[in-house]
Amino acid sequence: MRRSACAAAVALSLAGCGTQRPVVYLGDRPTITARDAADRDISACMAIGEQYKTGTGHGSEVARSTAVGGVVGGAAGAAGGAIGGGGAGAGAATGAAVGAVWSFMTGVLRPTPPDPGLRGAVEQCLAARGQRVIAWK
Repeated sequence: MRRSACAAAVALSLAGCGTQRPVVYLGDRPTITARDAADRDISACMAIGEQYKTGTGHGSEVARSTAVGGVVGGAAGAAGGAIGGGGAGAGAATGAAVGAVWSFMTGVLRPTPPDPGLRGAVEQCLAARGQRVIAWK
């Protein structure tokens, strides 16, 4: 049972690991040639953008959110345990665990925004190639 729960947690955490890519405007009537050119430009610019990563991305945000969730959950659990008679210590431990897991899973399952340095470099590179970025997905 414990092994299947761990496998499910790993599978869910990997669902949020995909990096977003830019979407470029292809004109009023996109052609296959325009799509192919845009895909080549995007791939080349993404490779260039890797050099400009700042390291201030989704991972640090998830870690901070998990810590905050644990603290808030612990406080709520302690209050609930004290009021309900189950003991503040046990309530705090349960609340901290639940809060941390909830915050971690909601953070991991959110789409991964691109690193700010990578995003800026990719958009600059694509603009230099005549491509207009309209979104990231």
